[in-house]
Amino acid sequence: MKPLLVHGMWGLGDNIYSRPFVRAAAAQYEIYLETPWPELYADLDIKFMRGSRKLRTQQKNIARQAPNIWSKPPPMQRQIKIAYSDLAMRSIIRSMEWRWKVVNVAFDPALFDLPDLGHAPVTSQRPIAIIRPVTVRAEWRNEARNPQPEYIAQLAAELMQTHTVVAVADIAPGHEWAVGELPPAHHHFLFGELAVRELLALVRDADIIIGGPGWIVPAGLALKVKTFVVLGGHGGHNAPEKITDSRLDLSRIGFAIPEKFCRCMNMLHNCDKRISDPLGQFSHWRRNACTAA
Repeated sequence: MKPLLVHGMWGLGDNIYSRPFVRAAAAQYEIYLETPWPELYADLDIKFMRGSRKLRTQQKNIARQAPNIWSKPPPMQRQIKIAYSDLAMRSIIRSMEWRWKVVNVAFDPALFDLPDLGHAPVTSQRPIAIIRPVTVRAEWRNEARNPQPEYIAQLAAELMQTHTVVAVADIAPGHEWAVGELPPAHHHFLFGELAVRELLALVRDADIIIGGPGWIVPAGLALKVKTFVVLGGHGGHNAPEKITDSRLDLSRIGFAIPEKFCRCMNMLHNCDKRISDPLGQFSHWRRNACTAA
């Protein structure tokens, strides 16, 4: 097979969205993938190339890897750079698909999954609920898409009586910080204690995951876990139809949507994020959500 160098995106969620394309491409090419998250592709017959960007969380994960995981690609003619093309007009997946068409790779929803992730760091006789607190990163200040933090706290409090609630984040002074009230939880992993395998294994074993838009959306879809997303603003890039795809099974995902949902594309816009009854929206969705494991 001919070699293909793939300059991947660096976000955790971006790489989960990318995995089905990389899986499909590996059937046609000898893939050299630039990614800080090789764990997400560990079951594929591909090679990994170490990149260099000043991104804190991604560099932490690169540092966790054994040095021999990285390969140097041979001289080659064919390269592809993955990015979101005209996201204002397309969903995330259709935007990626447009990029991959240049190497004759299409989106196959049957390939949207994750590899074996090993053991989860929390076990419980009660169902597990994962809560993603509202945070802001200095290197990617998308404050507009964040929901009101009190809504996440309300949903977490609602689940404290029936679930083992686990809060996960990667807070670091000066780099990433919590916004507003931190949600209640039985277990707190708020300072990046969980490596990506542990984090996603926890999602796999959870009954439900709750948070704002971000990596929880593709993770929940790939692992077929009930996911409830509380929207904020920045809807031009983060509306439900942007961050999902109609070709996937969407029966387990639900949304709390602000009454005046702002569809701007400005990450620092002061969007109107008010939701009059987030618990009511959650309860309505929960009654109708698919209960399949």
